[in-house]
Amino acid sequence: MTTTTTDIDIPSLLEQADRRTLAAVVTHLADDPQAVPDLRDRAQIERKAAELLPAYLSGQKTAGPPSDEVLQAAMNLAAGMPVAPEYGPMAREQMGLGPQAQVAPLTPPADFKVVIIGAGVTGVLAGLRLEELGLSSFTILEKNPEPGGTWWQNSYPGCRVDTPSLLYSYSFAPDMGWPEHFSHQPELLKYVKQIVAERSFGDRLQCNTAVETMSWNDADAVWELALRRGDGSTERLRANFVIGATGLLRIPKWPQIEGVDAFAGPSFHSTHWDHEVDLTDKRVAVIGTGASANQIVPAIAPQTREVLIYQRTPHWMLSHPQYGKALSGTERLLIDKIPTYLSWFRFRQFWQIGDSILPTLRIDPDWPYPERSVNAANDKLRGQMTEYIKAQIGDLPDLVEKVLPQYPPYGKRLLLDNGWYQALRRDNVQLTDTPIERITADGITTADGHEVVDIIVFATGFDTGKVLWPIQINGRNGVDVRALLDDRLETYQGMALEHCPNLFITPGPNGTPGHGGSGIFFAECQIGYIVECLRTMFAHKWSRLEVRGAAVQQFVDEVKAELEHYVWSLPGISNWFRGSRDRVTTLIPKRLVDLWQESKTPKFEDYVGR
Repeated sequence: MTTTTTDIDIPSLLEQADRRTLAAVVTHLADDPQAVPDLRDRAQIERKAAELLPAYLSGQKTAGPPSDEVLQAAMNLAAGMPVAPEYGPMAREQMGLGPQAQVAPLTPPADFKVVIIGAGVTGVLAGLRLEELGLSSFTILEKNPEPGGTWWQNSYPGCRVDTPSLLYSYSFAPDMGWPEHFSHQPELLKYVKQIVAERSFGDRLQCNTAVETMSWNDADAVWELALRRGDGSTERLRANFVIGATGLLRIPKWPQIEGVDAFAGPSFHSTHWDHEVDLTDKRVAVIGTGASANQIVPAIAPQTREVLIYQRTPHWMLSHPQYGKALSGTERLLIDKIPTYLSWFRFRQFWQIGDSILPTLRIDPDWPYPERSVNAANDKLRGQMTEYIKAQIGDLPDLVEKVLPQYPPYGKRLLLDNGWYQALRRDNVQLTDTPIERITADGITTADGHEVVDIIVFATGFDTGKVLWPIQINGRNGVDVRALLDDRLETYQGMALEHCPNLFITPGPNGTPGHGGSGIFFAECQIGYIVECLRTMFAHKWSRLEVRGAAVQQFVDEVKAELEHYVWSLPGISNWFRGSRDRVTTLIPKRLVDLWQESKTPKFEDYVGR
């Protein structure tokens, strides 16, 4: 049904629009890079939009792909600052602005089979891309009963995404009716399952199926996988190519505390929340104050008798004006009715929490205050977040002292405030930063005394160092790749493993940007890279493709050296970027646009194909 100008009150709608987004929309629809001469002049932007929109809303005009000049001007306006032209092609693809470069179909041999391990957002994406490009002989193996990955496994109270939902989504399906700007776990799981249902994987998606071992058969150039089904039965499967998409946030990290298994009451890790346990009128201990605890405590505090929080290290937190807000009413109308508004709003979000942040994290060797920040912009951010903490709990100086971090911003994962500080104000919430000495059958002991509790929740994060764990991987010539990975986390481009032909993992060690962006964007980049590797294999009629050991070492050395220039590598700060290792093993210090560009053109001189 065509929308007419009488359906909506255009002036009232435009009054509620995001100014920078609307300026980009006006530039795009006017097909004029000079359409918005002054970004500060909101009235002029709204007047111009009101002139342009009736023709589009009535169907007389449709928004086509912008020229390079219009695209550049619109990107600058949406970002509120000059954006390098190299972001243009990425914006066309990721924001649906078009035209997109056409990706040629794959031409696999008739009997070529791919196994994808994991049916989270990345594994599902891998299946979708292969299907679209003509490689339909694949199997997705998922150990859980349903697809969804981390959004199936993590279902604790308050669980939600901390990336805007319109950005934490596939570029080809950015909005399937998100109810909130930052959606909760049920909606995120629903999104993944809906995508799966629409694409009809059929029996190519096999849930309740775990991979126990995988061994490379060099004579036949295949991986031989040993599977265990949910009913206990076993099976063997052969695949020419394997994509390991098991994800980072799945293996619980347990604290090294005496008596961690001694508690007699209910206790569980946040990633395996026991929904049969009733928290009503109970004393609940929450160990940890990271991202999960930040969401759990505000959610459970109203129903408990008391929440006792045990903090090792406080986190820096930002507020976001749209966090916790419904995506409805006028905002929903703008996205649904105004041509290109969704695309430009998405680009604005991409820039806000993406590459514009990276310079804030780079260490300035001449900065005179390294104990509190790493450069002037980082110090400014520290000041803003400190003032935010004081605005929330400034009348409680003892509490401020406990929750105010002493390390530079981004030294640990930066969090979005989920009502954390207001929860700490509650009479039934206590926070202690005295280290835990031991856990006993009835509670927790610190130097301050012993607290008897009814339930213990371990909100202690994930072991990001357990890559493809616990699968036993036997590579070329029988090399114990599982042992190598457990000893040192080294890959090429965060995906390719030495001794492992035709195996790519996503995301692998040093494969995840740490400054921002969306996990689904990263997945699209890495799956795109893997697709190009398959394309080259088929073009050359290779049966195997393996990264060179020298290329792995060079990549690791270069990444390690570059990471030394960033806040993540500062000594004395524990974070999941390095886990128990002596260096940062999770992150890659590259701009998002670089990762996107590199995903299109793998360097095959770093591989051996035959």
